[in-house]
Amino acid sequence: MKIYTFNAPPDTRVELLWPLRPNNRDPAFNKLIAENQWTETHSLKDCDLAIYPKKAFDPESRVFDNSVLNAVKEAEIHSKPLIIDATCDLDTPLDLPTANILRFGLYKSLKKIFETERPYWSNHKTKTKLESLEILPQTQKPAVGFCGTTSALGKYFKIGKTLPFPVSKTLLSQGSLAQKIDMRLKKGMSHQLRKIAMNLLEEDRRIDSNFDITNTLEDYYNPANTNRVLLENRFIDNMNKSDYSLCVRANGNYSGRFYMALNAGCIPLVIDTDVEIPFEEKIHLIKVPLKSLHKIGDLVLEHFEKHTTKQLQEMKLENRDIYNQLMAPDRFIPNFIESILQKHNS
Repeated sequence: MKIYTFNAPPDTRVELLWPLRPNNRDPAFNKLIAENQWTETHSLKDCDLAIYPKKAFDPESRVFDNSVLNAVKEAEIHSKPLIIDATCDLDTPLDLPTANILRFGLYKSLKKIFETERPYWSNHKTKTKLESLEILPQTQKPAVGFCGTTSALGKYFKIGKTLPFPVSKTLLSQGSLAQKIDMRLKKGMSHQLRKIAMNLLEEDRRIDSNFDITNTLEDYYNPANTNRVLLENRFIDNMNKSDYSLCVRANGNYSGRFYMALNAGCIPLVIDTDVEIPFEEKIHLIKVPLKSLHKIGDLVLEHFEKHTTKQLQEMKLENRDIYNQLMAPDRFIPNFIESILQKHNS
């Protein structure tokens, strides 16, 4: 397969191009690099597929790369399929229907046919540790874990605490309101939603809550965070003690913990903020609608009690297999590219 990269630099951050720019990559991508011997062409006219070489939004500054628009026009002129990586916490609309856009945090009710939710990928060291965790037998009570922060730097963080609960739930769901709410407000209220869910679970004596709150440490997703390894190890330890992993959105409408939980062999407990989940129909999970948030304990207990120890262990193992077979980069990227080519050639 011949790929046109718009002269991708050696340090491109677009993971789809790493088989063509393999130097200094995390070992989690070794298999992808080794198994996909794609070739690069310097002629858009002669390529099978075009991949834009930079993130559409700079991950740090969140500034939109206007050159994306030129790439879209060029691909249209030559009738070539184009992939644009727009994975970051921003949910700014990209109305580019002739392109194939990868996103983080799509809203199910707002998702466009040309958008695809991309899995979150852990580094090799963390992935290996998660996969090595033993799937433990069922205990007397369901254990729900969470490792992360319930605080936010958002300007309007306290709004979630001051509004009446029914109003908070409506705003926290965000869905159709997604483009009308300030990004800082969403971040603050998302963290407050985590706290609401954890309070409900902690008060439920039928459930063992296993919550490791990291408010005193820097944000895990901050690139300058020197405590990143510490936080990853704490998350791994938390998963080792849990049957279910509480997964609530943060800055973007997705949870990196969701994918780490699958890799660990846990059952994700997802607070549904109109979230788009890849391969959802294949995953064993609990989705809690915001209107039913007060029933979160009942939903966990119902799931736990209707499955035997063997069934629960099998579900956890299947979740780990689903991650490795469909979501890991060496599987997701080739499958995604193949689907783009089939659609273009049909």
